[in-house]
Amino acid sequence: MWLKKVFCIFATLFYPFSLVGGCYEGERVALMSFKSLLTDPSNRLASWKGENCCSWKGIECSSSGRVVVVNLRNPHPDEVMISINNQVISNSNNASDFALKGAISPLLFSLDHIQHLDLSFNNYVFSKLPVEISNLTKLTYLNLSNAMFQDSIDMQFSNLTSLRFLDLSCANLMLAHFYLFLSSPNLRWLEGLRNLRYLVITGVDLSKASESFHWAEPVSSLSNPILLRLSNCNISGRILIGQLLNLTSLSVLDMRSYILTATIPDMFSNLTALSVLDISGNDLDGHIPYLPQLEQLYVSNNPAMTIDLVSMFSASWSMLKFLDKSFTHVGGTLPPSLSNSTSVTFFQADGCSIQGSIPSSVTKLKKLRTLTLNDNNITGQLPVSMSSLISLRYLSLIQNGLRGYIPTSICQILSLEYLNLSYLSANKNNLNGNVPLSLLQKSRLDLTSVVILILVNKSLSGAILYWLFNLPDLSVLDLPMNNFEGVIPPTIQMKSSLFPSIVNLCRNKLQGHIPTQLENVNVIDLSLNNFVGSIPAQMGEIPAIRSIALSGNKIHGPIPESFCQSINVLQVLDLSNNRFSGIIPRSLGSCKSLIYLSLGQNKLTGSVPEELERVTSLRCLDLNGNEFECSFPTVIEKFQELEILNLAGNRFKGRIPKFIGDLNHLRILVLASNSFNESIPEGVMKLENLQLLVCPGTNCPVRFLRSMKD
Repeated sequence: MWLKKVFCIFATLFYPFSLVGGCYEGERVALMSFKSLLTDPSNRLASWKGENCCSWKGIECSSSGRVVVVNLRNPHPDEVMISINNQVISNSNNASDFALKGAISPLLFSLDHIQHLDLSFNNYVFSKLPVEISNLTKLTYLNLSNAMFQDSIDMQFSNLTSLRFLDLSCANLMLAHFYLFLSSPNLRWLEGLRNLRYLVITGVDLSKASESFHWAEPVSSLSNPILLRLSNCNISGRILIGQLLNLTSLSVLDMRSYILTATIPDMFSNLTALSVLDISGNDLDGHIPYLPQLEQLYVSNNPAMTIDLVSMFSASWSMLKFLDKSFTHVGGTLPPSLSNSTSVTFFQADGCSIQGSIPSSVTKLKKLRTLTLNDNNITGQLPVSMSSLISLRYLSLIQNGLRGYIPTSICQILSLEYLNLSYLSANKNNLNGNVPLSLLQKSRLDLTSVVILILVNKSLSGAILYWLFNLPDLSVLDLPMNNFEGVIPPTIQMKSSLFPSIVNLCRNKLQGHIPTQLENVNVIDLSLNNFVGSIPAQMGEIPAIRSIALSGNKIHGPIPESFCQSINVLQVLDLSNNRFSGIIPRSLGSCKSLIYLSLGQNKLTGSVPEELERVTSLRCLDLNGNEFECSFPTVIEKFQELEILNLAGNRFKGRIPKFIGDLNHLRILVLASNSFNESIPEGVMKLENLQLLVCPGTNCPVRFLRSMKD
């Protein structure tokens, strides 16, 4: 009996150290406590059961059975995103939410043999950084990035002297949001982390720390750092390169969006191990020193910076793969010597005032995958040898002065996924002629992976190709202001994506009927063509559609009652300049997201239905040129956001109500050519935002045009 009592006491005292089935019982209990406070929608922790925690997913143990790795990083942080239709978009077969959510059990930090801890891209609901983490003195790898912590970084990590990798970033780049949930009043907590090689604190608010001129000195205390990512940290001031010069082992330096104002120091060239330099999004001037070992250079959005490409590429940048210098000042031309940098795969120079033509030598860049030269002053023709760019996937040259024909050699670039040669103003690109059939024929150019296809021009012609509307990955088909002819298929299918799925065929010469089936289409614009027939009832039943523009066709019949019968997000409905007849359907009152409704220049009759009063977000209502015959629509009083109201050319009668003077956002008011029997209410003349007033009859003041304020 006595021996039994001794055994029980011994078992109780040494419970945390007992090894059960290859796993220490105390460590198993600690992990189960951690699990108990979390929700796990995708059952990532389903294997966390039984005695042997060393076999659980995300857990690794040493040969002695101690837990040394806890890796619970969200396995799909970049794949699971929400589309514009509020649909989950995922590259994986399982599109559910993979993020663990909840508080962190303090018992997790009793696992004092852990060397690798990764809790990134989960949701710890604005918890503070756990102070108990200082117990994990054997940690060499710690990743708490993008995990919804909210705290001030002080000395929580100063005891982790074995750390080689630390990521505390709180900037989800895939969603382009910089949360600044973490902050740090200074960086003195780095002074004890002398073994740190990789430091990522992107999106951590360092505005308070940067008030000190010597804020970066603790960084220089790191012995041999390889990677420093300090971007989007709310730091302002000068580049403190002097405090970083002893970091001769540094390979990656990221100081994006620091709001730094300085001349780029020549001392950058002393960082001879540097392979990636990102100083984009600042207010820097000067030139880039020669860094022959550099592989990636990002200097975009520094408007005061001048880059002489001729001088820059007079030397060999044989290692350079990525170059983004958009929205810096280049001037001059693209030098033929650019082709000497044969490793370049990404070249972006939008808005740089580049002049001259594209040198044919550019086509020697066999590894080039992305070329964007938008919004420059590039002239001449596209090189006929474009087919030599055998790796090219993305080509965009919009807003330039290109002339001539689109070379048929583009069709031989089998890797091409995105092509945009359009223009936005009359003095820009003027590429003309028929679209080369070989450019769009699947037999010559595989477009099955194309996501966006944009050809905006006034001269492209030929029959529209049916199969364009059913490409498996296409999300945007933008072919406006051309001379395309023929009919479009009854079914148009786009692929849902992070941005709106668009079909824009306005200002062509298309004929036939409106498609009866639209799949994953958010925006459709078929205006200014020659479409006939009636609107298919199915068009009004598409839940994800946000904009429908069919103006300027020959469509007739009633407006379908199917519009907005179900859950909808319709914001724009333009059916103007057609031959519609009948009444405005009451179902439009269910279009609660509607901001633009244009039914002008048709043959509509009756009155404006009272059900429209539910559309309180309406900003434009155009009913001009119809056959409405009733009193002034009182429902308009509910449209307090209204900016444009056009009731001209109808048979409205009676008095004009005083509430018009209460529509404070009104900019344009057109009431002419009706049968109103009273003058404009005095309050209308006092509307501060009113710019144009066209009144009925002789009781109205002269046409009133107020100068535009914005």
